[in-house]
Amino acid sequence: MRESAAKRLRFALPALSIASLLALLPQSTCILRLTLGLPCPACGLTRAALALLHLDLAAATAFHPLALPLALVAVATVFAALFLDDARWKRFGRDVSGGSGVALVIVWAVRFLGLFGGPVP
Repeated sequence: MRESAAKRLRFALPALSIASLLALLPQSTCILRLTLGLPCPACGLTRAALALLHLDLAAATAFHPLALPLALVAVATVFAALFLDDARWKRFGRDVSGGSGVALVIVWAVRFLGLFGGPVP
């Protein structure tokens, strides 16, 4: 494994571990929901990820419509971290984070209009 790929994974794996531990807590850890009482753009993604791990696509999509596409992006990101050179990795990261962010905000706005089941309780 190239040194730059190892550095990328050394950052990603602890972040994934922390996110996994937060998913085990019985109460919400969403700062926006705790402070303002509003769901954030990613509300439901943790439960959706857990549903995907159980191969329950219907439940995952009910929790968050972008669950499956974002899971595929996460898998692609791991492969990109391993195989892309630094210049392509930076471009990939910029494009993926920008595209994912825009998609999350669009779905968040559309959910407030009552589509995709409305805001997640």
